[in-house]
Amino acid sequence: MKLKSCLAVVLAVIMTGCNAESGIEDESEASVPVTSAITVDGPQRDLDYIGEQNSEENINTFFSALTLTEKEFYPTESSVHFSGRHLNVDGVEYLSNTCSSIDFVMTGDRIEAVLVSNASDYSEKNRAYLAVVIDGEVTSRIAVENGTNSYVLYEGDKLINAEVSLVKLSETTAASLGVKSVTVNATSIAPSRDKELQIEFIGDSITCGYGNEGSAESGVFDTAEENGLSTYAYLTAQALNADCSLVCASGIGLISDCTTQGVLEDYLLMPKMYEYSDIYFELHRSVSELTQWDFGGGSDIVVINLGTNDYTYTGKNEELQAQFGDAYYNFIGQIRENNPDAIIICTLGILGSELYGQIEYAAEQYSDDHADKNIYTYRFDSQSAEDGYGTDYHPSTATHEKAAAALTEYIRALIEN
Repeated sequence: MKLKSCLAVVLAVIMTGCNAESGIEDESEASVPVTSAITVDGPQRDLDYIGEQNSEENINTFFSALTLTEKEFYPTESSVHFSGRHLNVDGVEYLSNTCSSIDFVMTGDRIEAVLVSNASDYSEKNRAYLAVVIDGEVTSRIAVENGTNSYVLYEGDKLINAEVSLVKLSETTAASLGVKSVTVNATSIAPSRDKELQIEFIGDSITCGYGNEGSAESGVFDTAEENGLSTYAYLTAQALNADCSLVCASGIGLISDCTTQGVLEDYLLMPKMYEYSDIYFELHRSVSELTQWDFGGGSDIVVINLGTNDYTYTGKNEELQAQFGDAYYNFIGQIRENNPDAIIICTLGILGSELYGQIEYAAEQYSDDHADKNIYTYRFDSQSAEDGYGTDYHPSTATHEKAAAALTEYIRALIEN
């Protein structure tokens, strides 16, 4: 693999950058060191979630005891709720993309997890980061070390029916993050429930949150400054009380990854990435048969935010722009095949909207050709200097918040009409 980095400036609109890629070696499990404990105040919930789960009309609690009991469990469909794509390899559940997570509800006073990463195959600036979210509040943020290590995620006041989420903050092109097991001191554990609305976001570095906590002056991308929980995608899902899946990678496009005008860079494009559970992870491991993602019945809403990187290739060349339009048309068909009932929203604009006309045309043509009335286009406002810039002039958290508020309003109007 190779290290990629690019940045194009178009009328003061900064194009998206590419992240680092590297090979992956098998992680060593010779020892499992434990990090120091993290203690925070214990938030509580009034909702008797566990009790509801235990009723006859709902699934059973995964684990219950009369007194606080140490319980180790593995992240499976019976013990946790998965949000976003994930991949099981040798008993380790790898969180594939930005904001992929495992979620459960517990009553107890301690949480520990065994996490796995290949951090040594990457620079210090491309480590995997995990957020521990308890009842909606981030209680800790962890740079995951190389190999197999145990981390105390929570130790403090007794949590009562608290919803716990272990969320991957960094993107798929950086170091991997796997959850091997979770150990809690608890009286009850249950998987979190699926939310009624499922939203999938497909995009590039913008959707990943590339450098959203960094600054234009820093000049060097670092996953420590990439926070998936502060992206327009995650914030939109939260505002709509929806489960979300982010399928995104920095530098990716439909016909070309981030490049220079007229120089094709097509190492891995979104139409291929989209079909698999964790294509970067498996390609780095030289897996011969990639794992197809199980779309099930598909999402309720799919938001596509692609085209920024493609413009670094097409520029104003009409022939190349037309190629992008044709690819976008075909990609809508790919999305529709895997999400037969979804509202599809085709977006662009945060880092420039030069290809938005091609997107509008492709969406309109596909809608007409297939009598598909559930395809829409939405143009984001471009980022502004007053909201600041992230690393490599990518959107700041303030820009993400504004984009989320606008997109949330747009989606609400679609749902209500």
